[in-house]
Amino acid sequence: MLKFGHDMRSFLQYIRQHYQKMNLSQRLILNLVLVVVAVIVFIGIPTNLAMWRALENQVWLRVQDAQSATGALYDAEVTRLKKVAGLISGRPTLYNLIQQRDAATIEQYLSSLKEESGNLDIIQVSTADFMAGDPLPGLPSPRDFLSGREPYTADFVNLGNPASMYIVGVSEIESPISGDPIVGYVLAAREIKSDYMKTLEDQSGLAQSLIVDGKRVATSLPAAPNWSLDPQSALSVQNTGKACCSQGGALDQTYYIGMMPLSDAQGNVLALSEVALPGNSIHQGMINTLLISAGVSILFMLLGSVLVVRQARSITSPLLRLSKAADQISQGNLDVTTPVESGIPEINQLSRHFELARRQLRHTLLVTQGEMKHTERLLSLMPKGVIVIDENERITYFNRDAEEILGYESWAVERLPFTHVFTPAPGEKLTISELLHRQTDGSVAQRINVLDAHSKPLLLFVAISPLDENPPSGYRSERVVVIRDVTEEEAVNRLRYNFLANVAHEFRTPLSGIAATSEILEDEGSMLTPNELRELVETIQLSTLHLQTLVENLLQSTTIEAGCFQVHRRPIDLRGVVQDATDLMSPLFKRREQRLVLSSPEKLPKLWADANRLIQVLVNLFSNASKFSPMGGKIELEITLFPNWVTLAVLDSGPGLPTDRYADLFKRFVTAGQSRDTQYGIGLGLSVVKSIIEMHGGQVGAENLARGGAKVWFTIPIQPPEEIDNYDQDTRR
Repeated sequence: MLKFGHDMRSFLQYIRQHYQKMNLSQRLILNLVLVVVAVIVFIGIPTNLAMWRALENQVWLRVQDAQSATGALYDAEVTRLKKVAGLISGRPTLYNLIQQRDAATIEQYLSSLKEESGNLDIIQVSTADFMAGDPLPGLPSPRDFLSGREPYTADFVNLGNPASMYIVGVSEIESPISGDPIVGYVLAAREIKSDYMKTLEDQSGLAQSLIVDGKRVATSLPAAPNWSLDPQSALSVQNTGKACCSQGGALDQTYYIGMMPLSDAQGNVLALSEVALPGNSIHQGMINTLLISAGVSILFMLLGSVLVVRQARSITSPLLRLSKAADQISQGNLDVTTPVESGIPEINQLSRHFELARRQLRHTLLVTQGEMKHTERLLSLMPKGVIVIDENERITYFNRDAEEILGYESWAVERLPFTHVFTPAPGEKLTISELLHRQTDGSVAQRINVLDAHSKPLLLFVAISPLDENPPSGYRSERVVVIRDVTEEEAVNRLRYNFLANVAHEFRTPLSGIAATSEILEDEGSMLTPNELRELVETIQLSTLHLQTLVENLLQSTTIEAGCFQVHRRPIDLRGVVQDATDLMSPLFKRREQRLVLSSPEKLPKLWADANRLIQVLVNLFSNASKFSPMGGKIELEITLFPNWVTLAVLDSGPGLPTDRYADLFKRFVTAGQSRDTQYGIGLGLSVVKSIIEMHGGQVGAENLARGGAKVWFTIPIQPPEEIDNYDQDTRR
């Protein structure tokens, strides 16, 4: 063992010495060969083996699926024979012929039934007096066959010498008179032959065979032997009654085999079902894949060696020239240049770095000044305001972002006390001065409210850090104040909170109505009159409509904000759209005892628009009009026709709109009842209306009526008639 270890170390030392003597080309070629060999050994071979194993698994799964399908087809045939026997025994014609004891006519009748069925080999009728039909020696008597079973049943029957397999269905012939004894029996049988094996192959996808007593009695496999493809597995299945999968062969062909027992109702194995899948082509495909993989690897190795030699030469030549220039620079000759253009980006970059180093050595002072300017530019490009305050609490640096945030110019505030630019906002108790003088070991961060140069209140996030952690005794350190405007961020947070609170409130109201109404229906439903029940159901419908409108507005608003909102235009009937919207809102108008008055021309043109979206627009406008109109009030819908567009206006009888809020009505989260002080509510209905109408190429607007109330209108362009006609022709086509 010690000798082996010593020999291994000597061998490795020998390899290391020879490797160090190789030039770059030889090393690259050797490394390429080692990499290709490693890829083949550690990736190629395991991958191909895994592919082989996966393909084998797929083949066995295919065999098992065919096995399961074959078993299901046999079961279906047994069930069919059972039903056929039952149907024949229940025919009145057969019963009448038996009563007449006309055996010859029964024979003819059974022959016609067999021809009608198309795939029955045996049909027999037996009574106490006679038997008619197809004789088949060895079949059990119908009475014995049905002993201990249902009045009509089917099962496998094995007849020997020569071995054959039948599926036999037997049924009692009952008298139509209740209480009379059984008249006789009907027996229908089908022999399992090669034509049935071909049918099974067509349905399962694999060759089928039937093995009885070790012999192949029926098959769809060409040139199959008279015995099983795997006799040992066949004997095991015969003895154990359990299906199995194995491999077998015949005539230089390898097969993937699945064998399954065919048992009668008593559990006796009468025959074996064998499915077979030829495996030679599968194996040959696997071998071809391995050969192709090996050939590609060898070809890759040869081509890679040629490319490596060429690349090594293109690398070593410029490196030698670059090495000579580096020697001169190391000796102090800073005037030498290194313009090596090799076509290789890395070497070109190395050459440029040498040239840059030479220039930096010659222009140290200029580079230092450039770095100082670069540092100032970096500070000016920071996304936050940066202010430097010296030990006397005066401003010494004020970057561009600080100018934009606070509104002061740097030249006007430098050398001024910091309090000049940090004026506390009204009501703000905390000041920058308190933060600067707060005793801490590190940085201080806080949000405070200040006034900018235009006396506009700002909410700032302020972070203060000392420049010198250990200033001389008796001196204060310079401090850096970093500020960030978070006014809009705070407004967004407040908007999010108010929006969620209002959404919860808007959802809670209809849900409370539904819950209360449902509780009344549950507790007192049996005692309520039809009118009272109708009112409760209308309450639930109104609450559901309210919830549906809220959810649709929320979904549409989200889709609009995400940029995914679309409309699907097609020729529509505007009057039908108005009627659909009116039908949806009629329960609400009826509940509030409000009247909807429609004013429109007698004939309206077809519009090229999205009907569902326009219904949503009208429902939102009707809902707002109903909400702001008094009980028993009037709501009007005016439709005005112009040459190129149609205007629809909804008029209510409410208090009207705030005159200074027209521009904000169609913004998200803004409601019509908002005051001058900005409040955030759910306010999505009109914003959704605006987006839908603008997607149609129309406009929206709102105004107050002289008589009182508000008017909200929108326009829809009329599509040229020829475009609508083209659409109709395409639809018919």
